[in-house]
Amino acid sequence: MARETEGLCSVSGGTSEIRMTVKVELFTADFCSRCRSARTALVRAIEDLGQERFELRLLDVVEEIDHAVEVGVRATPAITVDGELVHPARPTVDKFRVILRDHLARVQ
Repeated sequence: MARETEGLCSVSGGTSEIRMTVKVELFTADFCSRCRSARTALVRAIEDLGQERFELRLLDVVEEIDHAVEVGVRATPAITVDGELVHPARPTVDKFRVILRDHLARVQ
């Protein structure tokens, strides 16, 4: 299962090694029936593309309402990638892969 990660770079042996990751946030709500399937699809897409390349945050929209409003969330489930609201509804695993691949290409 995908995991939340911290840190975007490391230094070893006097040489800087920068590991680029894509920050993904999934906003959900307890009362949202579509959120569970969105989480499953997102986790699957991240695992398919290499979970070490992503920082996944699972957020409760009620607990993170200020941040949700800041990024433009109007309904759940909602997904942001690198701070950009990329899908305000529940996409399929294939759609998640396309969205995530596009953002991976930007950081490489």
